[in-house]
Amino acid sequence: MKRVTIKRHLLGTRILHWAIVIEGIILGLTGMQLGGIWGVRIFPGGGVWAIHVVTGLAWIFTALFLVYYLVATGEYKWYDCRRLPYACRYLYQEIKAWFGLGEHVHEPIKYDKEKGEYVEKLVPTEIIVWWLFVVLGVIIMFSGLGMAFPEQFLPLLQLFDSLKYVFGGGAYSIARSMHLITMFIILGIFILHLYAVFLYKMVRGIIFGDREEPTM
Repeated sequence: MKRVTIKRHLLGTRILHWAIVIEGIILGLTGMQLGGIWGVRIFPGGGVWAIHVVTGLAWIFTALFLVYYLVATGEYKWYDCRRLPYACRYLYQEIKAWFGLGEHVHEPIKYDKEKGEYVEKLVPTEIIVWWLFVVLGVIIMFSGLGMAFPEQFLPLLQLFDSLKYVFGGGAYSIARSMHLITMFIILGIFILHLYAVFLYKMVRGIIFGDREEPTM
């Protein structure tokens, strides 16, 4: 299959992507240290809470700005929620292939050299990962804001308090549990995403911006 070197990711996309990754790692480590999870102790004990909250606020800003940036540059069209059925069909086909019930899609990404544009820019599972991160990001953001700023975000705590009839406990404990569970789910998806990045050789694109893409 012929390939051509294409500028896959703009500089702004790469900067925002790595900012979110770095902020996410700091949030994960500080969160585990605060929760006494796996014995993680990396940051000075007295400042962990402040680092976690400040980084969390920075992460919210960065994530919102990334969404704005993708919409402004037109890149959001590849992540549009209307493409989810297509992504789910691809995932289903790949799952069948892993169990020997079909063939793997060799490489879904395609670039039309004559038109100078992508026919498909993403591995379809990236669409699913994007929307999982959106949903989980909203949950972890709301639960975190409710715990960090209970007076300013009282309606959020009241929302969590309304769940006590289902989960038991108080508003803060429910928010904390949801925050913790969501963190572990995000960690799992992050590991799978990292595996897929190396599997489909996407590392260079997200670091330097260019990648050799298969052409039509």
